[in-house]
Amino acid sequence: METEVIEVNVGEVQESDKEIIRARRTAFVARFIVLREGKRTKAHRAIELMEWEDLTTVEELAGRFRQAFVDNGDVMMPVDRDLRRSLAHSYRSLKFFIKEYARRATLSFIAALEDYGYSNELLFSDEDQPRSGGWRLPNELKKIKAEREVKMKAPSRVPKKARKEATPGDSAPHDSSRR
Repeated sequence: METEVIEVNVGEVQESDKEIIRARRTAFVARFIVLREGKRTKAHRAIELMEWEDLTTVEELAGRFRQAFVDNGDVMMPVDRDLRRSLAHSYRSLKFFIKEYARRATLSFIAALEDYGYSNELLFSDEDQPRSGGWRLPNELKKIKAEREVKMKAPSRVPKKARKEATPGDSAPHDSSRR
């Protein structure tokens, strides 16, 4: 028996395939948020600030999430269980909610948390909201992200004393009368 090989040019992904990639990723992230809601770990802090490309697959994203827990030194059994459940959810729910999940696709975990909050408002009303615990609020994450971006763009400052010490040939006294 011979296996037929079908070649697909990744640059020519059909719009329906893109919709499936987005929908599966959205379903995965939504389920992962729920499953990890009551848990706290430093890996959550790394995941909260993650961003991805429009056509990042659910498997690629699951790998990135898993690596954050590995890097943090977490016990992987419960993490792997939650990742498997989230991946399974992305397959099961897809046939029923593909249009909805594709429409709600995000490119960052912060945006996914905002979508999660909106979904909770629709499902539970204002007073019956589930308690948050494992994830920080999207507004807090946006502030942290903005602060990090400012630090990365800001030129490094060298104190005046260090600058003077850095130029050893300059031993002439400073004349403050010239300006």
